[in-house]
Amino acid sequence: LADLIDNSIMAKASRVEITFTPLENDVVVRIRDDGIGMNQETLKIAMRPASANPQDAREPEDLGRFGWGLKSASLSQARVLTVVSWCEGSINAARWDIDDIDDWGMELLEGGEAENLLLEPRTSESGTEVIWTRADRVLDRDFGSSFDDSLTNAISHANQRLSLVFHRYLAGEAERRLKIEVNGRALRPID
Repeated sequence: LADLIDNSIMAKASRVEITFTPLENDVVVRIRDDGIGMNQETLKIAMRPASANPQDAREPEDLGRFGWGLKSASLSQARVLTVVSWCEGSINAARWDIDDIDDWGMELLEGGEAENLLLEPRTSESGTEVIWTRADRVLDRDFGSSFDDSLTNAISHANQRLSLVFHRYLAGEAERRLKIEVNGRALRPID
């Protein structure tokens, strides 16, 4: 989650909403921001593995280096990564499904098809929603732990870690304040 919030910070987001939605023995995780969003070409590049050259000059606030963060962070937690992004009046989506990756073909959607993937209608002029489905690594199903206990522990761990890692942004000590919500609850900074 922290890698994706880094991307939201880079996209000049002021708000990040994370939702964990339980399904039958699974959970869907959505990370949505109100940042600058991406057009279709930028989204294709962002979804391409190793999309950045570490030798290229970077902006001072650029937290990425190799172009693997979005993909590796997401696919280490879920079997399907979908990114929906909107800006400049258009909306686009791209999806990697590691169970159906025969020719490394990325699925691309636009317009209404992309819009239908969002949990809630768009409320900002631009933004991005990252969706993890078949999230087989999010829940730590220790011997004897129930699905509900495992989900509660995952949410609690996310709240604690993100409150610590992004405390400067949550407190407004960084160049701008960032509001992070997990399942509708605003995180408070832990320093």
